[in-house]
Amino acid sequence: MMGQKIGSTDYVVVQELHIDEAILVIGHNQNMDGNDLSTPYATWEANSEMNSFYWGHYFKDKYSAERDLVKRGMDKVRFYDRMHGIEQSERDTR
Repeated sequence: MMGQKIGSTDYVVVQELHIDEAILVIGHNQNMDGNDLSTPYATWEANSEMNSFYWGHYFKDKYSAERDLVKRGMDKVRFYDRMHGIEQSERDTR
């Protein structure tokens, strides 16, 4: 849910991507903005209730986090395509 705090961290969900049963999010920690050594953006996978976040990837800028969210999303698409028996040629024409 947008604006939701991520666990006990200062990260807040600023973007969500839902693919089949998967939920991927970008979190932003405003307290880290302006610090060249920090990673104010992160991507996580979340459970269906969005009360548990895991497999975090951390980034210095929003664009890098967005790229990672898209990559993780495409990884999920390929995973669910295999689960649903969708072949590469079918996926490309849908």
